[in-house]
Amino acid sequence: MGGGETLPTCENAPEVRYDADNSQATGGEERVRVSEEVPEPRAELDLVICMDSTGSMGSYILQAQKSVKEIVTKIQQEEKCDVRFSLIAYRDHPPQDKTFVTKVFPFTTDIDEMKAYVDTLSARGGGDGPEAVTAALDELLKLPFRPNAAKVAVLIADAPPHGLEPSGDGFPNGDPEGRDPLQIAQQLAAHGVVIYPVGCEPALGNYTFARDFMCNLAEITEGQAIPLSSAKLLPRVILGGAEEEVTLERLSREVAQEMDKPENRGMAEEELVEKMAECMNRRGQKSKHLKQDGTWTQSPSSKKAFDGGSLAAAKKQLCKEIHDNNAEDEEDDA
Repeated sequence: MGGGETLPTCENAPEVRYDADNSQATGGEERVRVSEEVPEPRAELDLVICMDSTGSMGSYILQAQKSVKEIVTKIQQEEKCDVRFSLIAYRDHPPQDKTFVTKVFPFTTDIDEMKAYVDTLSARGGGDGPEAVTAALDELLKLPFRPNAAKVAVLIADAPPHGLEPSGDGFPNGDPEGRDPLQIAQQLAAHGVVIYPVGCEPALGNYTFARDFMCNLAEITEGQAIPLSSAKLLPRVILGGAEEEVTLERLSREVAQEMDKPENRGMAEEELVEKMAECMNRRGQKSKHLKQDGTWTQSPSSKKAFDGGSLAAAKKQLCKEIHDNNAEDEEDDA
């Protein structure tokens, strides 16, 4: 036995030996293992910016270029978080745009490289109105997210995907490769990816169903749909969304650990939540929530239209609703 120390024991009790080198006790000895406290694992965040890079997005691209380093540094400091950053730039399919459909920049932990990613962006191109949103979501699905990380994607757009609007769409039947953005969103949700759709106003409001799409995308992935009237507000949205998801991921992990403790097994969920809330209050810990200046409201009929699970079904139902409303108005005028 190497380097151990014999501890005093009760009468007639077996000798208890603390073995510093963790070698096996022999004979009548019992070894006492003193385990060191394991530090809490550092929180992880995989943050992806999906950005429309067509001609109308210049002010938002410029704001992202100015603020990306500050955003990531702030998350690292305030959340004590290991951040990886990826960027997906998208425009449109040819012949609407002949520059590129998507550009994917792989995950990096290097802040200077993150800045270099965003600095490559420029606003140009675009064509019919709707853009390659579906292609960007498909690229998002392919990214190698870490299993235990908070997975956040901020979609910054001023136009809807193809296959949704009743007119003015160069691809009225949807993505030319047959992909469906709602089905991709369901897959992303299953992988724990939360999407914060950011709608650049007033441009997005010029489309008939674009806001409904953004709201539904957020609902599927348990994110928040956020209207922005100014590019200057973009850094706050990215920072707030990322911090909220890191906090929720950390709390989720703590709840799972509490549920696994022997004394808590079999405890009702409501009782466990109450216990966790008391614990958080004692520690002065608060969950963070993204504060918004404004929100979109989605009508019940619009929500129902997206229940079909496909963009084509949603478009059909939404267009039918407009047709029926117009018919009623004509009857009232007659």
